[in-house]
Amino acid sequence: MTGLDKITAQITIDSDKTVESIIASSEAQCRDILAKAEAEAQQILKSGETNAQRKADEIIRRAESSAELEQRKILLTTKQEVISSMVAASLETLRSLPEDEYFDIIYKMISKYKRSSQGQIFFNNSDLARLPKDFIGKLSELSEGNLTLSSDPVKIDGGFILSYGGIDVNCSFESLFSDNSEKISDAVAKLLFG
Repeated sequence: MTGLDKITAQITIDSDKTVESIIASSEAQCRDILAKAEAEAQQILKSGETNAQRKADEIIRRAESSAELEQRKILLTTKQEVISSMVAASLETLRSLPEDEYFDIIYKMISKYKRSSQGQIFFNNSDLARLPKDFIGKLSELSEGNLTLSSDPVKIDGGFILSYGGIDVNCSFESLFSDNSEKISDAVAKLLFG
């Protein structure tokens, strides 16, 4: 099991516990709401009026509906928070990968996002400082000689920027996560909540 798998497993365990706790809390709130509504309904029933039954049924229905709605809202909010937390943790894990794993991902990204025209690749200060010794050769091989490394750093947290004659391709991790946020959120939700 890799470090990323362990982190993902721990996040899944933590999110499951959080969701269970919130569900238990919302169910307790639902029970309280229903208990109050039923007590109110009993008072109305004791008056013996015919329309009291209708009012009691309406109060219970609204209380149940309100409780169900509140439970769904709490659960949805919690799921969204867990998904956001897991996406942020994944992004941080990606940024802090060991150098060889990090640049293996960078190489795959270069292969995917490169163009056939001449361009430059830009990194942030920290990535420029830790480029592998064979990076220039690997870059030339991957881009078929069409990309050169810029020594000017860019302000991104990870990944790179490709520049082709004034047209930039933002391959920073933040940009890629942002551009694919819906797909990522759906995948994380499916992983965590089935």
